[in-house]
Amino acid sequence: MPDFEALIRHQQLKQPNTNKRLKIVDNAPKEDSSVSGLKLSTYFLTGFFGALIGAGTILFLDINQIIPLDFLKL
Repeated sequence: MPDFEALIRHQQLKQPNTNKRLKIVDNAPKEDSSVSGLKLSTYFLTGFFGALIGAGTILFLDINQIIPLDFLKL
């Protein structure tokens, strides 16, 4: 069994200093509002068409009596 305290001590001594590990980033690149608006509209349209396809599939399966849906019993 290895000596865990010695292993931890070795790892602490092996790590570089904090000032060598960390860098200061000047300015993070900002995202255009048009790009974020495009993402939002893409997500909305994807969800909308996915909901339409899902609802159509459920109705198709109900009409062909593949799955029984009794809405009056709910």
